[in-house]
Amino acid sequence: MAPFLNSHPCISEWSVDTEDLDNVLRVVSTKLLEKDVIQLIQSKGFVCEVLPD
Repeated sequence: MAPFLNSHPCISEWSVDTEDLDNVLRVVSTKLLEKDVIQLIQSKGFVCEVLPD
């Protein structure tokens, strides 16, 4: 996923908190909505969902 996220024109920053049990992905983008990021990740065969508050 790293090369894909690094090269995506609408993503300026991203990180994964591997110390968190849920491996939280954080994405910084001014053009993508939350649902867009989820679809991108899922299109590559990974599970991605919004964590409840």
